[in-house]
Amino acid sequence: MRAGYLRGVPSRLATPRQLDVLAAYVAAGGSVPEAAELVGIRPSTAKRHLADLRARSGLTTEQLIYVGRAAGWLVVPSLESL
Repeated sequence: MRAGYLRGVPSRLATPRQLDVLAAYVAAGGSVPEAAELVGIRPSTAKRHLADLRARSGLTTEQLIYVGRAAGWLVVPSLESL
């Protein structure tokens, strides 16, 4: 396994924008079009960001959400007040 591609660990190459899209996806209840609208991009771009994160981590989107929330690197403002 190459450095930076450890299963379950976000790659250092993950951009803040990709993480923003993942957080927006969670805030939108799993809707890519709504997540795209929240961050001001096209749905196809949001899908690409999520696909890149999955490819880099080796995890599904659901696993990324779980790991990110548990580890504290995925912050979803709408959920933080709960």
